[in-house]
Amino acid sequence: MDEYRTSVNDLAKACAHSADAVEWAEFLRRCAPLAGLVAMRISRMWRCSSSPATVDDIVQEIFLKLCERDRRILRDFEPRGEDSFMGLLRIVSASVANDYFRRLNSTKRGGKVVTMPLIEDASSFASPGVHPSAQMERSALLAELDNKLRSAPETIRQRDCDLFWLYYLQGFTAEEIAALPTFGLTAKGVESALRRVTKWLRGEIERSGPGEQFNPGAE
Repeated sequence: MDEYRTSVNDLAKACAHSADAVEWAEFLRRCAPLAGLVAMRISRMWRCSSSPATVDDIVQEIFLKLCERDRRILRDFEPRGEDSFMGLLRIVSASVANDYFRRLNSTKRGGKVVTMPLIEDASSFASPGVHPSAQMERSALLAELDNKLRSAPETIRQRDCDLFWLYYLQGFTAEEIAALPTFGLTAKGVESALRRVTKWLRGEIERSGPGEQFNPGAE
């Protein structure tokens, strides 16, 4: 494989079943900058340190997550368009970074931290007994939703994307999101923003007709 001409989708699929040092070095070279940018954005959202050391720690956790369970995230990944792995990587990176700062804040408060499982875990989005193929479809759908949200910055602001993933992926309540100083919203304001985003997403999905329907609880 010519790593320098291979798409990141193909690199992800290759690394799912390979320990080739050259392939992994190229995979890390392509993916680490995006993981670092997401980690920095999440750290700013939490009003926490975005020092290079903190970002490096989070990036390391992101790639450890990609390698967990015999690289299950990589093995389950199915491309949905050019460089669609990057959409999945954004979601994993944001989830890992949010978990990192939730643990950090909980430790400072002396409390217990409860984190939502990441997207490769069946308990995140499926009931017990759901076939693994359905879980793979769900992961692919999340990456597709991320791409849709990022494709319309004039309609869906970055703030609203953050609200959406905190609520639907990380399991924050509207009250918990409102308590984060970066947003400056009340709980009702958070709920209003979520309704607007989900309504827009439903319209986009109805027009594109994906294989799986998005049906979040917010109306």
